[in-house]
Order: sequence, then C-alpha cells, then structure tokens
Amino acid sequence: MEQHVRFALSAVLAAASLGVAGAAHADVTVTGDVSPGNPSDPWDLGSSTLLVGGASNPWEPTYNRGEVIVANGGRLNSANALIGNGLTGKVQVIGYGSKWTNSGSIQICLRGTLSHGELFVRDGAEVLTDDLVVGERSSENYGVLLVEGYDATVTSRANTYVGLRAKGRVELKKGGAFFSNNVYIGGGSGASGCTSCNGHVTVTGSATRWVSTGEFAVGVNSPGTLDIDRAQVFTNNARIGHRDILMRSKVSVRGWGGTWTNQGLLRVGAASGYGELTVGAYGTLVTEDTEIHSELGGGFIRVNDVYASWLNSGDVTIFARGNASPSLLVDKDAFVSIGGLLRAAPVVSTYPYVGPSVRLADGDLVAGAMEVEEGDFDFAGGRLAISNFVGDLDNLQAGELAVGEEHASTTIVGSYSQGPGSTLRITVGGSSPSPLLQVDGDLLLDGALEVVPADSSVSFQAEDSIVLLGWGGDLAGAFAAVSIDLPLAPGLAWDTSALYTTGEITVVPAI
Repeated sequence: MEQHVRFALSAVLAAASLGVAGAAHADVTVTGDVSPGNPSDPWDLGSSTLLVGGASNPWEPTYNRGEVIVANGGRLNSANALIGNGLTGKVQVIGYGSKWTNSGSIQICLRGTLSHGELFVRDGAEVLTDDLVVGERSSENYGVLLVEGYDATVTSRANTYVGLRAKGRVELKKGGAFFSNNVYIGGGSGASGCTSCNGHVTVTGSATRWVSTGEFAVGVNSPGTLDIDRAQVFTNNARIGHRDILMRSKVSVRGWGGTWTNQGLLRVGAASGYGELTVGAYGTLVTEDTEIHSELGGGFIRVNDVYASWLNSGDVTIFARGNASPSLLVDKDAFVSIGGLLRAAPVVSTYPYVGPSVRLADGDLVAGAMEVEEGDFDFAGGRLAISNFVGDLDNLQAGELAVGEEHASTTIVGSYSQGPGSTLRITVGGSSPSPLLQVDGDLLLDGALEVVPADSSVSFQAEDSIVLLGWGGDLAGAFAAVSIDLPLAPGLAWDTSALYTTGEITVVPAI
C-alpha cells in the first residue's frame, strides 16, 4: 500500500520588473503499514498514536514494513509514536523547515522480538519530543537514531533512553545537534538488566554538538558506550559504569576539537568499579570535580595520546580496591591539570592491594596538591608540577619534578628521593629567602638539577641569593649534574658551595 500527499503553494508577486514566482512544495509521504493512514500537510494526529511498521494490530503486529517521510518544509504533529512495531519501521524528517513535533514519547523499535526501528533527521530538519526511547523490549530488537547535517536538530525535553532492554544506536554527525534533559545510555532507571543489550552513541564532526542538562548516565543496567570524535558534548553530573563485571561501559574523546565538558561531579566506575574513560589524540576532557571508583583496575581514566588533555578545575578522588592497573594514567605526551587536590584513597577490601592508583609515564601532570598512600603513585616519567605533596615522593625512574613554574614553590610533606635518571627543574624569577622546594622529611639526591629563568626574570647582581632547597630530615647523596642557566650581570658567577648545607646559591664575582 502506498499513499502520497503533496501540497503546492504558489503566490503571484505583481511588480513591473518581476513575473510569476515559482511554486513551493511541502511533502508528507506515507508508505506501507502506517496508522493513521490519511496524511495531510500539516499532518496533525491529535491524540492518536503514530504507528510505523506493524501498525495493523498494535498488539499482534503484522510484521509489515512502514515508512513516513516529512520533507520540503512539511509538518507532522503527534502525541505518541511507535517506530518499528513489527519488522521494520522508519521515519525520515529531511530538509530546512521540515518538522515533527511529538508531545509524548517516540519509541524506536518496540514489541516483537526482531523489530527494527529508525528515525533519520537530516539537513536542517527538526524533531521535538518529550521522551525518546531508542531500542526497547527485546535484546534482538534494534533501534537507530541518526541526526545528520548542519542544523539538523533533535530535542528530547524529558528522558532519553538508548538501549532500553534492547540494542540502541544514536549517531550525531556532520553538524547535527541534540538537546536533551535526562539521558540513560545502556538501560534505564527501573529497567531490568540485560547483558546482551547495549546503548551506543557516536558524536562526530567539528560542528556537531550534544547539550544535555539533566542526569547523564553511560551504563545503567546494560553496557553503554559514548564515542566523541572532533565534536562537542556538554553534560551535568555524568557517570560512567555499572557494578556487573560483564557490563563494562566506556567513553572516549578524541580528534582535533573533540571536547567533553561536564559541570558538577563526574563519576567513573561504580561501587565494583567497571567504567572506563579514555582521552585520545587531540581530545579534551573538561571537568569540575571527579571521582574514580575502581575494583581490580576496572574503573579508570586514561589520558594517553599526543595532545590529549584533561582540565579539572576542582578535586579528583580515586577509590581503589585491589588495583591491578592504574586508575589514572598519563602517558604519550598528554597533559592533565587538576586545580584542586588529587587524592588516592585505597578502600579496605578482601582483595590484596597491588597499586599504584596513579601512573605518570610521559607528559604533564599539574596539580594544586596530591595526597597518596605509600607506593600508590608511580612516577615513571613525564613532568610533575605540584604545590603540595602529602606522602613520600619517589622520583627514581625518568621523571621531572618541576618547581616554580605553575606554582611559586613546592612543599613535600614527607621525603623526596631522586634517582640517577631523574631531574629536578626549578624555575626562578628573582631572589628567594625561602626554599623553592621544601621537603619536610629526608632528602635523597641524585640525577640532575636544572635551574632556569622565568619569563619575567632579570639579570642577577652580586650577593643575590636563592634558596633552592630546604629539608627537615637527613640529606644524602648529591646531584650528578647541576646546570644553572640564570642571567647574570657581566663578571659574575654562581657559588653553589652551600647547596647541600643551606640549600642556597649565591652570586659572587667571577674568578
């Protein structure tokens, strides 16, 4: 069965220099098993439910296909909609001016055990609904939402479920936009779990964006995944992960301009720790406060590729039980900045604690403060810049402790040990009567000391002094190499004879 309705509007503009204007067309097209079956333009269904595919008997679907196309500025108004009520149902809203307004719920793929539902919104078209369900009822069902092309927009004002007791897929691409309130990717509140169900969302393209204002969960009681590639996603109080070991949920951010911005608390991993977040090449994660919950290494954030960055303005807390791998990994020239406290807090459990929770292998880790248990921070390489470190800091491999650049000075409430392959790099802007690196405990030295000027540094004069080091316990060892690259007035030199007694260097006349 095929029904077509086309409406033409024409207008004549009387002007001395103009002829008759061309006709404009608006389309609402219905094909196959669709109910109601009498479209118009605008097509206003009132309180009737739109059934697309398997519409002849909604409780005993005929498994016939159905399709609705709204194009060329056409309008569709409905109260509720079921797309894919039997074998296959599809709705396409295409082109600028084309719009579907739904006051209830749009359910893509419902009833039956092999149903397939699709909603395509393309090239400036618009869809508005209260609730949106992509994939429902059976693990063999499959629902798809595609938002593609500049200014193509879907707005879900209440709740969005992707993979609710079924398989659900959402694709936002090529400048499309999605505006939502509460979002559940992989199950939903109150729904039963389903290990073979899943929700998967991809957001791709430099002008593509997703703005969500309510609750945002990836992996509720089924696995959920979110891939952000060169696009922008904005959320509030997001969480990733589920207790079940079989339901690992993942988020990835990558690509030039690819950004996930979360306001409030970002929670990665559940009580049993299964949630993963990866920031890949050129991707950016922007957060306020973050918690990582990990059991046996199942919950983690990895920032581990070139030009990958994580900017966290508040605190980061890691709750780890029996870690088999780091819960925070910084590697491959990535950049992580934590404005507040980075705290690793191992949780007492029956699992033996392996550690470490934090591993800096390459790149930059900048934090306002760090507080870790012994052995819970693996400083394998890269650059660490902190204001305060609570615990014993072991820089024994190939790391660089940077002092005086991001923070005026660094205090270690514990001991500091530096190995032969490691570096202490101190940036100096002028004379300093207080230690730039203060170690409250023992100080064990080896490796290299590099003293470099700040951008605002001026030439030092005779008798100027800088206290580089201070320690409250015992000092052992010495730097294998000392490099002081600070500007001096002509005829002057640096005296380092007191470096291991008072921790200072002084400007003296050159011999």
